[in-house]
Amino acid sequence: MNSLKHFVVKVPKRYNDTMQLGDTEIYLDSKWNEFDHRISYGEIVAAPSLVDTGAEPGDTLIFHHHTTQNKALQLDEETFICVLDQENPRGSHAIAYRKKDGTLVMLSGWVFVTPIEEKEEDVVSEGGIIVELGVNKVRKDIAEVYTPHQELEAQGVTKGSVIGFSKHSDYKIKLDDDTIVYRMRVDDIDYVQS
Repeated sequence: MNSLKHFVVKVPKRYNDTMQLGDTEIYLDSKWNEFDHRISYGEIVAAPSLVDTGAEPGDTLIFHHHTTQNKALQLDEETFICVLDQENPRGSHAIAYRKKDGTLVMLSGWVFVTPIEEKEEDVVSEGGIIVELGVNKVRKDIAEVYTPHQELEAQGVTKGSVIGFSKHSDYKIKLDDDTIVYRMRVDDIDYVQS
């Protein structure tokens, strides 16, 4: 198969709707907490020939969940067109790809980050007894870079850099290796801590 502008990706299963419980496989209702059950990666069948992304058939594409939810993008039961727009990340469903050697490469101005947790202080009585344990809270304004986009790398931002970002720009996604990250656009990053 040859594709000119977009990716073609094979996704045999669109939802994580089963799990093993001992020797028994049980089925989950994937409509409950639906976004946590959507699969957002698949095998690249065809990479765009008019855009040099470096991706090749057999690599794994990580994409926006709309790719497998939009009937207009479905070629057959397991094969989907994944829109690539290198100029406009808002219009691009292709977020990143993983080479066969495990390297993640970001596309279209996307970046992966991991949340930063802060532990609240324990509440202690005057007598020194812990009355309430502090809990870990995820910060919703800063994160640690997991995989930078080339644009960020050119500015010296690397894996582990702490960034501040605009409100509601982070979106949880599970990668093909079960790592949980948040995806956001480079233009959602407000600052980099030094």
